[in-house]
Amino acid sequence: MFNSFIKAVNFLRANGNTAALVYDDMLGETGLAFDKKTNIPSVNMGYWKHIDDTKSDKIHQANRAMFRLVSEAASFSENDEKVVDIGCGFATNMKYCLDNHKINNIVGLNISPIQTAWANRYLHQEGHSAKAIVILGSATSMPFADASVDKMISIEAAFHFETRELFLKEVMRVLKPGGILSLADLIICKPRSSMQKLLVKSIMKTLSVPGENVYDYDDYVLLMQKCGLEILEVEQLKNEVTIPFRKWCRKRPVALLFKYNFLWSIASIGFMFAKLDYIRVLARKK
Repeated sequence: MFNSFIKAVNFLRANGNTAALVYDDMLGETGLAFDKKTNIPSVNMGYWKHIDDTKSDKIHQANRAMFRLVSEAASFSENDEKVVDIGCGFATNMKYCLDNHKINNIVGLNISPIQTAWANRYLHQEGHSAKAIVILGSATSMPFADASVDKMISIEAAFHFETRELFLKEVMRVLKPGGILSLADLIICKPRSSMQKLLVKSIMKTLSVPGENVYDYDDYVLLMQKCGLEILEVEQLKNEVTIPFRKWCRKRPVALLFKYNFLWSIASIGFMFAKLDYIRVLARKK
């Protein structure tokens, strides 16, 4: 525990903390929760609309529901030559897409070395390595050629990117004309009081959220339009995502704070009280 304490102090004092540091140094290979039945970690908040309670093990069911929501919106086809999952985590959504849709080639892009290595082992173990690979790279400087991607998905990752606007410009660059982006993302809203400012600063530090990404739901929609994307579907999901996820967090044993990192968890208290929102968007490159 002493090493965990020192790690936490260094993390909170350091400048330039990155999403890779958050996921690799703080959450490691277990993520937010670890499914003991499948030995699969979860790192997303989940979609809780049709889930009747927020017990500990329900997070994995909620994660799969989010995968289904985003992947079905993308309308994958065997004619898609390249599908990309941006900020793909442990590749659990990639596996869901391969198991449930006709996809010939999917590439995951992730900034976390630990998650990238875990994801490739997992895809190989599940028999998907011929159709899927996860590569280390940045969402704001994607290693893909112009107009080379048919469909792009991203679940709860863009709030980390420096910045979302640069990411969306990259989306416009790499998508083919008529290409699709299916995205779900957490929104840290603009603070409107001194207390909210403190809470948002806490989130920015512990979750590696650039200040440029702090704005409201309507601003997010306008940004996507500004970047040239045609919005086909958009919905606000805070009642189905952030609110039930907070309930799930509150039901977790206090001892789990020590499992991850006590000070990091305490500093993340802002996440429980700051104004949050959530968006799902289906958009097309004209």
